[in-house]
Amino acid sequence: MDSYWEGYSDQKPTVILQNWSMTMGKVDPYTAPELIPSYLCGEVYGHSNFEDGERITTSRVIDSSGSMVETKNTFYDLKEPDVSYGLWCEEHGYSLDPSSFIKMK
Repeated sequence: MDSYWEGYSDQKPTVILQNWSMTMGKVDPYTAPELIPSYLCGEVYGHSNFEDGERITTSRVIDSSGSMVETKNTFYDLKEPDVSYGLWCEEHGYSLDPSSFIKMK
């Protein structure tokens, strides 16, 4: 049984996410807004499973503090958001605060 856990670490890696945007998961019209899952899309750097600059979608966002976002297996250090996402936020009245990009309720 020991070989099953060989190489496992309970420490989540911290990687960089550049040119990112936030997206919501699939829901039905009866889902309460606070239960809608959020995900990040962007170019990842320093992740052992992906090449630097590869575009990914994260697992569900579970927490955030400042520019750091936590998902099930990884911490993401958010750098510059995607330009088109920034424009979309501006057009819809959302501000992207660099000291705390993602607000979790």
